[in-house]
Amino acid sequence: MVLSTSLIVFAAGACSSNKTPVRNDLAWPWWPTEMQISDLTRVGRPGDDGRRPLEVRVHFTDADGDSSKGCGTLEVAVTREGERDDPVIERISLDDRAMSMAHFERVTGCYLVLVDVDLPNVVEGRRLRIDVAYQGRDGATLSQSTGFDLPVSLKE
Repeated sequence: MVLSTSLIVFAAGACSSNKTPVRNDLAWPWWPTEMQISDLTRVGRPGDDGRRPLEVRVHFTDADGDSSKGCGTLEVAVTREGERDDPVIERISLDDRAMSMAHFERVTGCYLVLVDVDLPNVVEGRRLRIDVAYQGRDGATLSQSTGFDLPVSLKE
């Protein structure tokens, strides 16, 4: 029974694409090994044009389970769930130190990516799909998707 339970746990873990194996062969062992779309993701305050951005927060952890910074490319894509929209995409190069630090929130330990969701029929209560992909300089490929129900309209 223990063996079959271990296999089930291993199989479930092996399917997770938001986690990568620990790289002990690298000179720097604190590369991100896991990525999560944070529960702190929310609708932001309206800008001068009255539009509200979607504030997507992405959190990385290293092999020890500690918060870490990414080094590579971070891509956030947003669509209306269940629709065949062309996604609204924001790409950030975390290889660029100034860009990385401009998006990194020390308090939350997350990268903040503002997405101006310019899709039709995006009203309060609408469910959006957020897809995040990370390609690390160390070769790691992490991805995660989540649904997000709009608590308010994106237009004021």
